[in-house]
Amino acid sequence: MSAQALGGLNIPITPSMMGTGTGSRRLVYPLEGSMAGMMPTPASANSPSAYTILDVDQNAYLFVGGIFGKVKKAEVVRTSTFTGCMGETFLDGKPIGLWNYRQRQGDCKGCVVSPQRSDGEGTVQLDGEGYAAVGRPTRWNPNISTVAFKFRTFSSDSLLMYLATEDMKDFMSLELSEGAVKVNFDLGSGVGSAKSAKRHNDGRWKSLTVSRNKKQATVTVVDVDSGAEEKMTVISQGSATGLNLKESQRIYFGGLPTIANYRPEVTLKRYAGCLREIEVSRTPYNLLSSSDYTGVTKGCNVENLYTVSFSKPGYVELSGLLLSVGTEISLSFSTLEDTGTILLAVGGAPPVEQQTRSSSILSNKRRRRQSGEPFLSVMLNKGSLEVLMFTGSHSPRRVVRRPDQGVLNDGREHSLRIERLPGRSFAVQVDEEAKRETALPNDQPVNLHRIFLGGIPAEVEQTSNRVNVPFQGCIWNLMINTILSDFSQPVSFENAEIGQCPNLAPPPPLPPLLPDEEDESGKGKEEVKPLDPSPVPVPPAVATPPAPAATPTAAAATTSEQKPTADTDACASAVAPPVLQNAYQFGLTRNSHMSFAFDDAKVREKLILEFELRTKEDSGLLLYMARINHADFVSLQIKDGQACLGYDLGHGNISGCVPYSINDGNWHKIRVNRNKQRAVLQVDGRYAKQMMSPKKADLLDVVGMLYIGGLPQNYTTKRIGPILYSINGCVRNVRVMGGPVSTRSPTTGRSESVPEDFNLNMATPTSRHMVGSCFEAMEAGTYFDGTGFLKAVSSYRVGLDVSIAFEFRTSRTNGVIVAVSNQARDGLGIEIAGGKLLFHVDNGAGRITAAHAPVGGGFCDGGWHTVVAKKLRHKVELVVDGQQSQAESPNARSNTCDTNDPIYVGGYPAGVHQAALTTSRSFRGCLKNLKITKASKTMDVHFNKALEIRGVQPLSCPAAAA
Repeated sequence: MSAQALGGLNIPITPSMMGTGTGSRRLVYPLEGSMAGMMPTPASANSPSAYTILDVDQNAYLFVGGIFGKVKKAEVVRTSTFTGCMGETFLDGKPIGLWNYRQRQGDCKGCVVSPQRSDGEGTVQLDGEGYAAVGRPTRWNPNISTVAFKFRTFSSDSLLMYLATEDMKDFMSLELSEGAVKVNFDLGSGVGSAKSAKRHNDGRWKSLTVSRNKKQATVTVVDVDSGAEEKMTVISQGSATGLNLKESQRIYFGGLPTIANYRPEVTLKRYAGCLREIEVSRTPYNLLSSSDYTGVTKGCNVENLYTVSFSKPGYVELSGLLLSVGTEISLSFSTLEDTGTILLAVGGAPPVEQQTRSSSILSNKRRRRQSGEPFLSVMLNKGSLEVLMFTGSHSPRRVVRRPDQGVLNDGREHSLRIERLPGRSFAVQVDEEAKRETALPNDQPVNLHRIFLGGIPAEVEQTSNRVNVPFQGCIWNLMINTILSDFSQPVSFENAEIGQCPNLAPPPPLPPLLPDEEDESGKGKEEVKPLDPSPVPVPPAVATPPAPAATPTAAAATTSEQKPTADTDACASAVAPPVLQNAYQFGLTRNSHMSFAFDDAKVREKLILEFELRTKEDSGLLLYMARINHADFVSLQIKDGQACLGYDLGHGNISGCVPYSINDGNWHKIRVNRNKQRAVLQVDGRYAKQMMSPKKADLLDVVGMLYIGGLPQNYTTKRIGPILYSINGCVRNVRVMGGPVSTRSPTTGRSESVPEDFNLNMATPTSRHMVGSCFEAMEAGTYFDGTGFLKAVSSYRVGLDVSIAFEFRTSRTNGVIVAVSNQARDGLGIEIAGGKLLFHVDNGAGRITAAHAPVGGGFCDGGWHTVVAKKLRHKVELVVDGQQSQAESPNARSNTCDTNDPIYVGGYPAGVHQAALTTSRSFRGCLKNLKITKASKTMDVHFNKALEIRGVQPLSCPAAAA
């Protein structure tokens, strides 16, 4: 962050900044120009000998850029203002966010270019999902090479560095394997490998140096703080002596790109942790200066970690607790396995004589009870959650939550809360379910000396006669009496990925692909391009709809239709579908959204969000605002039909859902009221969920842009899980408030603090993309307003056989439904013409047409009609509402429709040739369940994922009049 100051900022002092100091040094030197990089001669001065401590606490003021006028400054301070730009600011080595201010005075704003210190250390943090690639040093001696850097991590298994020749005969890798440093290299005639005897993933800085001279390499690992050193020698096999890396070849740090071939000895697991002072053959590297990196950020933070994951048997040991009446323990977990130890807290170690005594398992259990060793156990056992508490007398007491009440090993987030109650009992609550209570033999405090997560070490397994049942998955936010446990300060751990948690929840299903067709006429196999599962960029006139208008469609455009002066082919009963004023339909595409600019300073301490939602969907994104790097954010999502709030104030996220389904197609009012750390999510004024962000951060630092309904196509975040797609639903009455601001009460005359309304108007957003109007009543389907079309598939070969099925209802007697054609004579088309449904196919020898003439009110009856159209070589069949008609070509040898062209639905663009249609009129009405079947494989056409959309509103159809 940077700020241009012509005034001043009042920055909060956080506990991490507090402390006392006995000395300080100030250095001033240029960051740019010819003298940049030159270190100045330091100047110093001493305070009076009796005054040695600079005492700074949370009540102190820290001013940046100036001093507020009402604040008295020391006489030695000669000025109280600063004009210019300030970049990164630190206090005792800890960064201060310049936008994280309590108060602002004067004209302070962002700088286009901020001064940046040239970070000689180049300290970076990798998030476990990225990597950085750098070029080979210009000076490279194949026989002698050195790799050196410092690392800091809790990662057990991951790749630190990799380089290889194009044929992969020569390579070198540095890895972490079960926490130990592992080195592999091959000079072309055989691999040399070595692994350190000690683990070096303890969260402390380590210095790693590999010095190779021909076949022999010396590996040195030094603990930076203690100076403890471990050395290894590695010798490659065979006679080759040179590592012949070409100048064009890359050196990778922290991981590897997913699409490439690598040596089989190398782990593909990416590194989560910090790197600094990287040198290869005496050439320094700053990974952030690379042109190819992802998941890499400046700085290093491996403190205050509240997440741990286990992919193989391991554990984390934490310090113990006193389990007395009133004690609460809570945590969250996710797993795909039905059995495993989540938490085990045990009393002190048994006496030495008990450890050495050998007897049967039964007598060991009886002796453990007689010794009075208490414990608390939480585990999954074949899908059941079992909580056992033993106070040291009588027998353990158990609470069981069985899988028939809901599966817990589904990869999703689940919460657990254990509370010791007055009156000799304890309670267990899973997610938002009712509490389960059971009695205890006494209410005496229980001293549990050791806490284990994810499993237990071998020595505990032996001394307590317990079988280790390892847990696979994630555990996070362990809280004991509302205090979060910091996993970065473990007593011990093994095979635990501290600070990391993969997303185990099942991904959303992908749309099916169209199969390749084997052309039986000898023309070979043609490529059939499936519907792209992600939105495809289209020209601005297509992708960006106009401002809201009375039409309910997402966009409008000119097609090839011959526009009559009046709608002469409209059904007699046709009326414009009634729409709701000031309500807007999202979900027309994955990235359907509106954006609104606002003053971010007004939401720092307080934020109120209100709106109404109508949807039938299980999931989708409702709202998002965030900092540039997404460290701070607020999100609202629908998950499993429930409203869910998530937010992070910079020191850990918190999320929760109101356990009340709102995806019933009715309007529901959602309200979020955040005041500093605390937030309340409320639905319909009746159901609520309260949340408190972790630690003491209480300011929301976001960019002043609010996204409603979804996110732009090139905007993404990893903070809120996989639900990044637009909600398919209607939103109205959006209200955003911040503040507070002071106002005078008309009744008491006193000054009061009230939230400030931002007065957002959904009719005039800052930007919008693929947003439609809301129908008063709606049903499943996609609405075509009679002015446009959608492009469903970019390239399609009809070939010998194909079947097309769909349902429709219309308010016109003419209109294109489906069309595909080459630029010559081959094509396929389904249309309504003169009130009849026609199915045309032209294999190049003349058009074949099957026609259906409805009876009674025809297709203007306002009802849904079912259609199946089949092309069978030189024959066509059409079945409409169970009534079949057919036709065939007299030329049986002409049986293949040679297209390699787009499929259009509801119309087609001006200038596009269609060989198998008689009308160019766009379809008006609703379509649903369009399926294209070839070679016994069916593709469902998802209208909201079309390549072009004009005059069409996907996933929303006005309900037919009663």
